[in-house]
Amino acid sequence: MYQPKTIEELKAWFKENGYEPAKTRFFVGVDFRAPKAFGIYKNEFGEFVVYKNKADGTRAIRYQGDDEEFAVHELYQRFQEEIINQQTRWTADNRRPEWDAGNRQTNSFDFDIYEMKRQRSERGKKMPFIVVGVFLSFILSLVFMTWLQAKLNMNLGMLVPAVPVLAMVILMFLSYSYLEGVKPADLYRSIHPRTRIIFTAVIFWVVFLASLASLNIQSNGYYSINNNLYYRAGSDWYHYDDSDRDWERSFTVPSQLTSSSWRDYNNTGSHHGSYDSFERTSYYIEWQADRRNYSESRDNDSDYDNDSWSSDDWDSGYTDWNSDW
Repeated sequence: MYQPKTIEELKAWFKENGYEPAKTRFFVGVDFRAPKAFGIYKNEFGEFVVYKNKADGTRAIRYQGDDEEFAVHELYQRFQEEIINQQTRWTADNRRPEWDAGNRQTNSFDFDIYEMKRQRSERGKKMPFIVVGVFLSFILSLVFMTWLQAKLNMNLGMLVPAVPVLAMVILMFLSYSYLEGVKPADLYRSIHPRTRIIFTAVIFWVVFLASLASLNIQSNGYYSINNNLYYRAGSDWYHYDDSDRDWERSFTVPSQLTSSSWRDYNNTGSHHGSYDSFERTSYYIEWQADRRNYSESRDNDSDYDNDSWSSDDWDSGYTDWNSDW
């Protein structure tokens, strides 16, 4: 799949595909200062800046540095997401039901009841598979959370059992909706208000636990503790050997760096002596390449026909201009 790597290539790609800045609000090679805009440009220091001007006029910087390919990739991927958003919105606005209740025959009521019962009976035959799926959702979620805890090198606490239970409850709810032949939203509204409140509270509680757990997930960057220098790149850690003056992969890190006090060590001020920049190592280059290639592996196929949609149908009023990106 073709992907622009420079600002000029990205500008040409926008022009070839008919994406006008005035309509899409994506400005390539321009430091556009008005509210509601995405953009990329090269500043007077030779740095490439990827930005978003939010609805209130404040600017959020997505990237600022000397890696032009990575900067272009960030804006290009955000634009791809916006294309999907616009196509989805357009399809929803223009989709029309093939028939409505007014077109039904007056003698079709009995047939509809019969057909509904028949379909429910057919769906009921899949009950054994649904039961197995519900139990598997719990087991697989538990395995995933255990793996994630080890991968992040931190204790996720109650989040480990809470997420599998929530996954199982949600799948049970969706399964019941499928068996009854009703939409999940309609089924949810039919639940007793007290039960609905409890169900919603459980979901918010799990989200709250997740937010607490995320507080302990470290940022990428340098960490110095007891005059030992570390660098976190994604889920991997690297240690600087002062004697060899070289970086090496570290499979164990001090417990302080995986606890709630990790921010206290997110600096290099306590590391005495000089060191070679991690950003100049092959580890860093490989990590950045993985980040650039991450979203390219996603499958953006849709289950509706986009052939009739064009860039002329773009409506930036449907873009979330209050988020940072």
